[in-house]
Amino acid sequence: MEDNNRLKGEEEIKEDLKFNFSNFFLSLKNYLYSTVDIRNEVDYQGSVEAIKKDIDFKGVNVWVLGASIAIASIGLNVNSTAVIIGAMLVSPLMGPIVGIGLSIGINDFKMLTRSLKSLGTAVFISVLVSTIYFLLTPFGEVQSELIARTKPNLLDVMIAVFSGIALIIAKTQRGTVASVIFGVAIATALMPPLCTAGYGLANGNWDFFFGAFYLFLINSVFITLSTWVVVKYLKFPLTTYIDEQRQKKVKNYILVFSLLVIVPSGFTFWNTIQESIFKSNAEKFIAEQFQLEGTDVINKKVTYNSDSLSLIEVYLIGEIITAKTENELRKKMVNYELDKAKLKIYQSKDNSNEIAGKLSAEVKSGILEEIYKKNEAIMNDKEARIQFLEEELIRYQSDTIPFNAIKNEVLVQYKNVTGMAYGKTISTNFKIQDTIPSFFIRWDSKLTPEEIKEKKLSMQEWLRVRLNNPKVRVVNY
Repeated sequence: MEDNNRLKGEEEIKEDLKFNFSNFFLSLKNYLYSTVDIRNEVDYQGSVEAIKKDIDFKGVNVWVLGASIAIASIGLNVNSTAVIIGAMLVSPLMGPIVGIGLSIGINDFKMLTRSLKSLGTAVFISVLVSTIYFLLTPFGEVQSELIARTKPNLLDVMIAVFSGIALIIAKTQRGTVASVIFGVAIATALMPPLCTAGYGLANGNWDFFFGAFYLFLINSVFITLSTWVVVKYLKFPLTTYIDEQRQKKVKNYILVFSLLVIVPSGFTFWNTIQESIFKSNAEKFIAEQFQLEGTDVINKKVTYNSDSLSLIEVYLIGEIITAKTENELRKKMVNYELDKAKLKIYQSKDNSNEIAGKLSAEVKSGILEEIYKKNEAIMNDKEARIQFLEEELIRYQSDTIPFNAIKNEVLVQYKNVTGMAYGKTISTNFKIQDTIPSFFIRWDSKLTPEEIKEKKLSMQEWLRVRLNNPKVRVVNY
């Protein structure tokens, strides 16, 4: 009987535990769902109206776009990140791109036509304004901000995807978060690629033009794609209904077009990774293998080329390395996965005018920098020593009196002085300690004590004025 009761109690405990665990996981599931759920706060009608309002490029939007393009072009020209960011914030380019994604998501072909027309207008105006600017500007030097927009890769695709998701979610909620829209505008950077495309047209640089325009295309397509996915997930009401077969075709078209856009960026991304690995291995190879006694590396140049042999150029100064050492260095390149690269070493033994000229052109800045670095510590040490000596000299001069001049003046003014000494005495009352400049005077023995006292006070007052020091003291000895 007791065993039956015990077994029954254990079963009840197991059931209670199972119930408690089920409740816990159910509560956790509900909490996570309520945390990430975005459907409750969606303003379907308000979101559609707000996005429609930002689509068209007429009047004010055209002027704002032109101004932002001019600002971005100037920023790229002077290599100013702050100016470029300012242009992104005032640019109205995002409107028609989001409109395209929404129109595809809700099957509104009228809105799609408007959005495509507005985007085409915006792109035309942007490229035209930037081309005119770069044709007229006196600054023709290619800056790093321009170059950065000419080689898009998969990372740009990811930025566009997540930026598009953040943007459309923010726009579909009640009370749009302005900071999200500004952040997306900065992250995707739609303006700079169009400005760079204008630079390419103005200078006939087609690599710049196509590279920058491709970056703009990536941003536009994947912001549109993200918008479409989120609109479908949030189940926005459709404007017109289409049969399942046609809807499937639309999805397939979107997928194929997205793949066509993303594939070239994948190749670029792969080349970027390979270039980064190659340069890292080359730097490591030079740092570890060119520790040669009596020889220093004064400059190096690493050139990656995916189509042909990459090149590693090393410039040496000091003792000439032998052909055997050069061959050993080339053999060691295999250990750094550099066997497909060419190693070229420049030394002072190369006397041809061509190589000498190249050494001069390539290494001049490196040599000057190396000399500066080696001498910088010595120069700093010398400057510190000079400063110290100057301070000591000033202190010494301030502590020294013109003893010879004072001696001659005393002889003229005080005929009864038979001897004089000068020194500094340290005195204290056991609370305060002080250093006092003191003149020790020996007077003629014919003088009475009163006369000595009077002359002593007179001399002390005169010396204090003469030396501009109220601490001067005259002492009899």
